[in-house]
Amino acid sequence: MSVVIPSIKDDVLTLESVPEDVPVSVEREGSLNEARNRGIENAETDIVAVLDDDIAFSEELFYALVDEVDEDVLLGVADWEFGLVAGRVMIFYKSLWRDIDGFNERLHSHNGDTDFSLRAHNAGYSVKTVPRHLFYHEDHERSITTWDRAWRLMYLCGKHVRYAPYILSATIAYNLGLEAGISKEQNLPASIRHAVDELEPE
Repeated sequence: MSVVIPSIKDDVLTLESVPEDVPVSVEREGSLNEARNRGIENAETDIVAVLDDDIAFSEELFYALVDEVDEDVLLGVADWEFGLVAGRVMIFYKSLWRDIDGFNERLHSHNGDTDFSLRAHNAGYSVKTVPRHLFYHEDHERSITTWDRAWRLMYLCGKHVRYAPYILSATIAYNLGLEAGISKEQNLPASIRHAVDELEPE
């Protein structure tokens, strides 16, 4: 397997956690989704992990998650709103990426993971998630405006009509949950629970 990390940073935190024997490509050109696609296209392995540049994790957890992936599975950390896979950690076979025509480059740097997950599910693949807290993540502000979020929501609903009611209801539930101080997390599959080595920020 190999790892793709889109990043424009000089210091890429994620590199410190990737096992030494795993090939890594840090993609620095183009938008986020363009970088993802280029890295995957150039990968010479069947399995690819697409990772954000600001996370940390144990080697044991990394390999446990890889072992959960087969040709019919998209696996990764749960996103914030839809219960789909977030771009922070996505692991899949390159054949899946090829089958659904890669990441949507029109979406540039936001919601490409949501669109990718919906297309994978619609094509018959299984979308499996694990909790975000298993990976340490450096906090930073999200650079997206309310108008941009609204445009992307309308775009996703228009493109994925079958899923539009779910997308809208999940968005409303998520935002109401934020107002009420409630967060939604996914459960870790029992088959990899034994391998979890949670990382806490120092």
